[in-house]
Amino acid sequence: MNLPIVLFDDATWRDEFYPFSVNHSIADLRYGIYTQYERWEKLTGTKVYIQTIDYLSALYEPPTQPEAVFVAANVLPNMELINSLQQLSKQQGLIYAKEKIAYRGNLEEAKAYFNTNSISTSEKNIPFNGTLICINSAIDLLAKNAAIIASDFQFVIAKQQNNIIHPSNYVENTEAIHIASGATVKNVSLNAADGPIYIADNALIMEGSFLRGPIVVGKNSVVKMGSTIYGGTCIGNNCTVGGEVKNSIIMDFSNKAHHGYLGDSIIGNWCNIGAGASNSNIKNSGEQVTVWNDSLKKYSTPVQKCGVLMGDYTRIAINASINTATAIGIACNVFGAGLLPRHFPHFSFGIEKKYSIEQALKEIQQWKSFKNSSTTNQEIKVLQHIFEQLT
Repeated sequence: MNLPIVLFDDATWRDEFYPFSVNHSIADLRYGIYTQYERWEKLTGTKVYIQTIDYLSALYEPPTQPEAVFVAANVLPNMELINSLQQLSKQQGLIYAKEKIAYRGNLEEAKAYFNTNSISTSEKNIPFNGTLICINSAIDLLAKNAAIIASDFQFVIAKQQNNIIHPSNYVENTEAIHIASGATVKNVSLNAADGPIYIADNALIMEGSFLRGPIVVGKNSVVKMGSTIYGGTCIGNNCTVGGEVKNSIIMDFSNKAHHGYLGDSIIGNWCNIGAGASNSNIKNSGEQVTVWNDSLKKYSTPVQKCGVLMGDYTRIAINASINTATAIGIACNVFGAGLLPRHFPHFSFGIEKKYSIEQALKEIQQWKSFKNSSTTNQEIKVLQHIFEQLT
């Protein structure tokens, strides 16, 4: 493809990914084996760019050409879609399931195209008649994560070879297990009967752990002794995980290192969950639970199961009891007696107080130093902008 591909999320639907969209492009979120832009780059074999809202734009490299193929950042790629993108003419859009998913043109045209909900007869649109996975919200991501793992895994096994699985492991469905070079996996139960298991470079799965696919364990991550990891779970890069985890996404550099339950949840980057902390993922009444909608400032979107949606740089205290369908903003310190509130705004310190921006940045840098990293100037500016919007 001669024109660059730009993953576009400067659109109204990005608010449905709160709290993760506050300091990230949707294309920068890790689920399945890859982030979305990694997925697009691997499948196309070319450099892929990200176009997002103004205050986040400095985090991402802009395209060098004025004309590009802009693709909605919530659409997962496949070869059929890529072939259709190559056929687009200038100022032509692509429609799937009555939604606009791609446009060829310049940035201003793309913004106008994606932020107009109706599909005009004056637009030069063509339908996409294949099958796609489109992620419409954070809750939708949890529902589709297992299918995304399976889709990503098919691409991996087409490109790479499994290493030898150590004979001390209990294994079911070897063909659906990929253990990358440098990973250490011994005396572990690996059951891929219901979905694939992908273990990345230099990961360590300690003895006595039980993994039941579909599961991803990212680079340099550790699954501690005796852990129970159920299907639909993605553990990002440089994470430490223990206890019981089910149908959850843990993004890069985050820790849930101790006993406790995490289910039907998404944990952002650079988070920490203290020993014994657990979340509820279903109401005792069996009724549906509503999820916090930050753009509307109210609870909406009823679902049967939802654990916690936890933004970057947030920490949860030991033995905390996290309520069903809890939404926690970025840079929070979550603690308090009893069952905790279902919404913590950004920069919350406990239930009633708020961090100063200086103290929040100091603690973020301290946590990053534990993993030999530091906060960039661009990240600091984004955090300052978010903090200023609260005052």
